[in-house]
Amino acid sequence: MTEKWVKNLIVASVLAFCIYLGFGMILPIFPEYVDRLGGGGFELGVLMASFMFTRAFLARAFGKLSDRVGRKRVIISGMFLYALLAYLFTIPDSWWGLIFVRVMQGTASAMVWPVGEALVVDSAPPSKRSRAISIYIFLTNLGIVAGPLLGGLIILTAGSGLGLDPLVSIKAPFYFTSVISLAGAVIGILYLKDVLPPIKDRLRRRREEKLAYARIKRRIRSSLFILYANSLFEGLSWSLGSLVMYYFMRDNFGIEEVAFSILFGVSQGLALLFVYPSGAMSDRTRKKPFVVWGSIGTRIATLILAFTPLMPGGKWLAFLTYAGKDTGRQIAMPATRALQADLTPRRLRGTIIGTIQAYSNVGAVIGPVMGGLIWDLTNSRQYDIGILDIPGDSIPFLISALLGIIPAYVVLRWVYEPPKGKTVG
Repeated sequence: MTEKWVKNLIVASVLAFCIYLGFGMILPIFPEYVDRLGGGGFELGVLMASFMFTRAFLARAFGKLSDRVGRKRVIISGMFLYALLAYLFTIPDSWWGLIFVRVMQGTASAMVWPVGEALVVDSAPPSKRSRAISIYIFLTNLGIVAGPLLGGLIILTAGSGLGLDPLVSIKAPFYFTSVISLAGAVIGILYLKDVLPPIKDRLRRRREEKLAYARIKRRIRSSLFILYANSLFEGLSWSLGSLVMYYFMRDNFGIEEVAFSILFGVSQGLALLFVYPSGAMSDRTRKKPFVVWGSIGTRIATLILAFTPLMPGGKWLAFLTYAGKDTGRQIAMPATRALQADLTPRRLRGTIIGTIQAYSNVGAVIGPVMGGLIWDLTNSRQYDIGILDIPGDSIPFLISALLGIIPAYVVLRWVYEPPKGKTVG
């Protein structure tokens, strides 16, 4: 049994690494790619929102589908779709031509990420749940760390080494993403195993689902609703500031796309060092403090980041606070995922994890549009706040920081954490 769950964890984590290596290559260069196709901050926000809207709309549906037909089938289908879409990103010659591809990429993401997380939770013993999720998150984020570094190298090689046109060079990471996603799908077919057998009888399946819902006590229900709201605000806060980070670093500190790719990767790498230790510690102690204080740490770092253009050595301080923002998020994430699983009945796990992801993605739908619009309206202005003369491009980060404080307190005050050794799921 132990070998089975460890093998499943490793395979699921490798698949996540493959997907997010490609995602990490694309994410830092996406603003520049949109710029070259005639877009700006608002257009970038629309594209980000279209991805998150589809993911938000379908995350619960695919989670529920995986409860019924098995996790593996949904994950593998999503990976094949992701591989196709990475290639299709290179075809449009204007920013609006990316909208359909971006919408479909949200569909693929809804099939892979929440369902993969549910499979890891299914596989791991409750006493090792945070550690298992932290390994999954570690390899996922390792892909995000390595992706920008590899993406920057590919662009540099295509441009300086091969002498390709700048637009063609920027497209090169999309081709690479398609290949590694396809390879990951094949690995999943060969080695990934479902833990919960799907229930083919429709009436029996509905009876089990209704019984599982009926067994959720009022205190658990209210905690899940608070976690839904917290996910909404987390998604909104994170996406609002992250969307315009490239523009912020470029305009204030002269950091262009290749340098930003490297900065993004190094920042994520530093934060990655805290994932497994925080997961292991939350397994041994309590999960909720890691959820709350990791989130608050992220808000404090984001608040400082907003003022770095006004500070001596602001460029280096911006780098440190950028890394600190990601570090707080990585500290909170394993404990957050494990606490959600502890409160979730096993037969409903895909549905509820998908629902929590959906709320996060709704926030991430609103955040990019808000962030892009705020950026376009404020980045060329100055604002007098008390004794400070704040540049307008700091405004998205101030709003991002403030949006996360209240949900963190609500989680601390009202979310129930089962006693150590006892879980609903």
